[in-house]
Amino acid sequence: MDRVDLDHIPKLIDITLDDIAQGLDFGHFNSEHLVKAYQERNREIDHDFKAILELNEDASSIARDLDNERKLSGRRGPLHGVPILLKDNIHTKDNMMTTAGSFALLGAQSKHEAAVATKLRHAGAILLGKTNMSEWANFRSETTSNGWSARGGQCTGPYCPQQDPSGSSSGSGVATALGLALASIGTETDGSITYPAEKSNIVGIKPTVGLVARDGVIPISDIQDTVGPMARTVKDAAEILTVIAGKSAYDERTQQIPFDTIPNYAASCQSTDLTGLRIGVPDSAFTQKGNEIPNVVLAEFEIAIKALLDLGATLIRNANFSSLEEWAKVSPDEKMSVLSADFKSAIETHLQALPVNPHNIHSLADMVAFTQAHPQEEYPSRGIERWQMAESAARLPPAELQRRREQMLRCSKEEGILGALAAGRLDALVCPTAEKPWITFAARAGLPVVTVPMGFYPAGYETRMNKRGDLVDKGPGVPFCVYFLGEAFSEARLIRIAYAFEQRTQVRKRVQPWKVPGVELNDVVRDGG
Repeated sequence: MDRVDLDHIPKLIDITLDDIAQGLDFGHFNSEHLVKAYQERNREIDHDFKAILELNEDASSIARDLDNERKLSGRRGPLHGVPILLKDNIHTKDNMMTTAGSFALLGAQSKHEAAVATKLRHAGAILLGKTNMSEWANFRSETTSNGWSARGGQCTGPYCPQQDPSGSSSGSGVATALGLALASIGTETDGSITYPAEKSNIVGIKPTVGLVARDGVIPISDIQDTVGPMARTVKDAAEILTVIAGKSAYDERTQQIPFDTIPNYAASCQSTDLTGLRIGVPDSAFTQKGNEIPNVVLAEFEIAIKALLDLGATLIRNANFSSLEEWAKVSPDEKMSVLSADFKSAIETHLQALPVNPHNIHSLADMVAFTQAHPQEEYPSRGIERWQMAESAARLPPAELQRRREQMLRCSKEEGILGALAAGRLDALVCPTAEKPWITFAARAGLPVVTVPMGFYPAGYETRMNKRGDLVDKGPGVPFCVYFLGEAFSEARLIRIAYAFEQRTQVRKRVQPWKVPGVELNDVVRDGG
């Protein structure tokens, strides 16, 4: 390979699936080079960000086999030989652990590999490693910090030192932003893909509950849990969604998928013309007490709306949620009670089905006992309040729990997102930044969300810390996103809108992470791999 070819290999912080396909097809590099480059980049900056919990020791040999297969019979598809990271709550049948960040599940194994992992393997993806996450998917403590786990330590965001990475798919967002893999897989119950995608200035797709199978994923709620891609571009995220979506015999919710053939979601990334699409703006939610959006974000949001108008979309202002006032009056404990009860049932069912469970963690009580007994879990500094809430919620009378569930769904759906869509005859809603209630409404209703970078807090903006006081929540250079929401299984339409917005604005490249790895793919190729 000559020097010109090497110089034209894209930087790994920006490389796309199309770039990788071209480089592999032309022989500029191979999948083994990719794996080595990503491994070296992680080793170089792991101490600064702690985004990856463990690397797959078999990744190089898998890459070698896929390189040979490509030479003999061509590529299986766009993910052939492409390294992808998985969140540490997604079970894989290999040498990697799946622990939700806790030592309590170290060495535990599931009966089956997660369907999402198997689908990636069949598509030729290389499962490069497991990412750090907010322990137990942020469903343990009210006094912890986003991105912390006992196994992985404190993951931090990429855009300022000690940045809050949000959670719970913290490492998936950070690793993707820093080019430690082409993309990552995250999971979401309420904001756990979308929030960290925002804080890492990348694209996140939170699919409709049931579009992507959840079997083999350490759960919180069968009603709300979903699995989705986190990538640097809308098109790459769409390609991955096409691969991981589909029915599974082990997840009944996937039987609700309304089409026999999964759409090619990347086909929605062909045009930037949004003519004919009606997009609503629920303005009243942005100024509601307790949900106020910073003025700098609202200013960027108006620029985003102008971009959508320029792309041909019709914007309908004040496409509001009729349930806002009622939802605001519901106490925080009551809002959490249904999800808390779901968690106790779901996690105990999962734990009791594990065929290998070295620490004998079979119940929520076992989780509490282990956490309190092992100093690595940092109890009581990082508490167990959400587990205590789960125990209390499970003792509520069934009729009261059902009443709360029905209110939650009505506020989120008929008088929330679906109501606003229907009233305005809308194709989608657009909202600024990761604030409640719209993300919670989408979570409770099981509806899809796509996030795209929208802007950054400017120089001189007052730094605001997280509630624990150890991470930067808002401050100069910290990114924020725009959110597109829609009805169930409307991912293709949301991706179309998100792609057009991304191509029009190109926000992601305006600000670089505060520190990036120096190792590049061309260095590995030049050194002979």
